[in-house]
Amino acid sequence: MRDTPNPAVARAVRIAGIVLTAVIGIPFLLFAWMALSSRFGSGAGDPHGYGLIFGTFLALVAGIALAFVVPLIFRSGLRARAYSVSLIFYVVVAVALIAALLTA
Repeated sequence: MRDTPNPAVARAVRIAGIVLTAVIGIPFLLFAWMALSSRFGSGAGDPHGYGLIFGTFLALVAGIALAFVVPLIFRSGLRARAYSVSLIFYVVVAVALIAALLTA
């Protein structure tokens, strides 16, 4: 039998989810930007490709953390579906980043 969650606890989980999404999401965007700008930029700022390599790796690590944190924003009834969508979105982004890395 499932207990109904305490509204205060549910609100605290959602607020923590929002804060963690911001804390993890901003570095994820910066790392992905670093990798993609290194891949598709002129090359003058990153002649050896370290931005592409480390940006891709760090974006993948931050992205998996983000994929597990974003669903906390949603109500508990929608959280399972949010996890599924979040992980599918992570796989698509990860494949795109790895493709950008391997085709450089």
